[in-house]
Amino acid sequence: MINDLNRFVIMGHIGADPKSLTSDNAPVRLSIATSSHWNVENTRNTRTDWHTVAVFGNLRKYAAKLKKGDRVYIEAEARNNNYERTVGGETITIYATEYHASQIDRVTAKTEAEE
Repeated sequence: MINDLNRFVIMGHIGADPKSLTSDNAPVRLSIATSSHWNVENTRNTRTDWHTVAVFGNLRKYAAKLKKGDRVYIEAEARNNNYERTVGGETITIYATEYHASQIDRVTAKTEAEE
């Protein structure tokens, strides 16, 4: 029998310093930017997508030491969440995908010259 696979690979830059650990069980959340580039009629176009990565367990301490601008390689499992919010008297359902990291590697650190 073939097992199912839910694995995503993200390589991008951290958009903000990770938030400090508030408790032993709280995940560290990383905001990762990935960019695509293409040319149309000699015009360079760029699109940046943002991904939220939650880090649990032993990886939390490592993730908390990463810095804004670091380029990271992350392997993760996708988790779909939804919640309800009332807007203008109407209740709407918000859907979001979050990635739960199973591996994180810093590829390059942002240098002071890049800041």
